[in-house]
Amino acid sequence: MKEKAFLNIIHKRLSIISVGASALRNQGASGIIKIAREYFYTIDIEEFMSCIDSKDVYSKFLNKHTDNLVSIFPENGRSWGGARKGLNLFFREVVYNKFFSDYFGLPTRITEFNEKVKFLEVPLDRDVATGIYSESEVTLPKWKSIKSLTPTISEEYQIVAQIIAEKENYAKVNLDLRYWRKE
Repeated sequence: MKEKAFLNIIHKRLSIISVGASALRNQGASGIIKIAREYFYTIDIEEFMSCIDSKDVYSKFLNKHTDNLVSIFPENGRSWGGARKGLNLFFREVVYNKFFSDYFGLPTRITEFNEKVKFLEVPLDRDVATGIYSESEVTLPKWKSIKSLTPTISEEYQIVAQIIAEKENYAKVNLDLRYWRKE
């Protein structure tokens, strides 16, 4: 199998496994997960990897894909928060994947890796938001739901996530590992 064909298969696999059945539940319509997974497979991974070095460029890239994904959700399931969480889960899996990391030359040492992916967002959900909220030194809005998440509230949580992550010397995308299903 040729390298590009293999990476396409990995891309498809990551598109499917990055968003589990519970990740986007209660978004107001059925079929959201299937739509998201199919959309992830259309994302140009090379374009994604080329923009993660710049906060502004990556932000535009992420916002474009969030808007695109929301626009193809069923009308009663057009959740900005759901689209954003799904994309953040997918992009996290892409950078965590050995084959994509090797192919695109992501650093293997954790410090350098964290520096390279520092602009990726932490996928927000109740568990992550609760963890960020509990460690925040500023007043954040109380978490309601993924469905009610807005760009403004997301940005507030991402800013605090960045502060928390910097104290621990890792990228904020990794906070999901710290807070997910913490008991």
